[in-house]
Amino acid sequence: MDYTGTAFVALVILLIINYDVLFKLNDEVKQLLPSLVFYRRFLISVIVFYICDTLWGLLYDLKLITLVYVDTMIFFAVMAISVFLWTRYVIDFIQSKSFITRLLGILGVSFLVFELAVVIVNIFSPVLFSFDENGVYSAGRERYVNMSIQLFMFFLTSVYMLIVALKNKEKVRRRHLTIGVFGIVMTIFVAFQTAFPFLALYSVGYMIGTCLLHTFILEDIKEEQLKGLQELVERDRLQREELGSAWQLAYTDSLTNVRNKLAYAEAEQDINCRIKNGAVKELALIVCDLNGLKVVNDTKGHDEGDRYIKKGCQMICKWFKRSPVFRIGGDEFVVILEGEDFSKRKNLLSGFNKMVEANIPQNDVVISTGMDELNPEDDRNVEEVFSRADKKMYERKRILKSMGSL
Repeated sequence: MDYTGTAFVALVILLIINYDVLFKLNDEVKQLLPSLVFYRRFLISVIVFYICDTLWGLLYDLKLITLVYVDTMIFFAVMAISVFLWTRYVIDFIQSKSFITRLLGILGVSFLVFELAVVIVNIFSPVLFSFDENGVYSAGRERYVNMSIQLFMFFLTSVYMLIVALKNKEKVRRRHLTIGVFGIVMTIFVAFQTAFPFLALYSVGYMIGTCLLHTFILEDIKEEQLKGLQELVERDRLQREELGSAWQLAYTDSLTNVRNKLAYAEAEQDINCRIKNGAVKELALIVCDLNGLKVVNDTKGHDEGDRYIKKGCQMICKWFKRSPVFRIGGDEFVVILEGEDFSKRKNLLSGFNKMVEANIPQNDVVISTGMDELNPEDDRNVEEVFSRADKKMYERKRILKSMGSL
């Protein structure tokens, strides 16, 4: 039962540490790391090998010779398949068409074909293995040929990968060294398995080797992928910040830092879509125009005119602080009222106009305003509301001039 127990433990360990590769290898990862496809196939063949090894010890102890015979045939066939898939993984991992990789490819295919042929021949002539009348297992001559070929292949893989490792940088070197060490481990355990056929040394070799591969290659690749993902997220964040900055520059008035005419055009489109869909019921526009800007520019200069515009904008923003303010012309602003400001629109406008009227005797900033509301049943777009508000603004401008405003 020691034989069975060793193979079973090796099987459980492989399933645990390689769960992600066996069951979570998605298409995206396959495209990024195509060598993992061959590695996954190799692991599957090792799993089948472990199952055969586990059953072999159990069936042999129970003296179920016919079943042991069938299991042994599958055992040698799967062994050949696993060695073939290992060579395919190494070749794909290196991604080189050197003489050695071509030789490995030829050896892998040749060994697979040879071993499968020997397994079939063994049915008629016990060249690979046999059982006597008492059910005692005996190794045939071809078994030693089989093991010798495997020893050569694992040793060749090991030496080649160690040489390749010396030519690469640290992280890649570590991965190639790991594959080289795998080959050394398998060379040692295959040699011992050849000498001691009733010990599950081949399984132990695979167990140690796959643990090494998982620790120093797969975990390393995962860490690299995580780092790459973090860099991608950081790059995306920076791009969004840059886009946000670009958007802010494109939609912000450079003098007043409120939204500009382009931003208002975007807001118009959005409101028009909402009007069309019946999604907006309560909305008002206040059109604002600074009185006397031309006089300020002509008498005090454009710098003073800019200060006049900024001060007027500050008055509007401070009073209508919950609503978006847009500068759509040299001295013209628009405020869009929704929500709480819409419900208080009349009081807000009345209070603002009283503040403006108080500025007239002090020759301070005077702003004409006109407000109108959306009529959901009649208005097809926000431009109609703007047009009515604009007319009211000019009426207000005449009133303010009659009160002494410029």
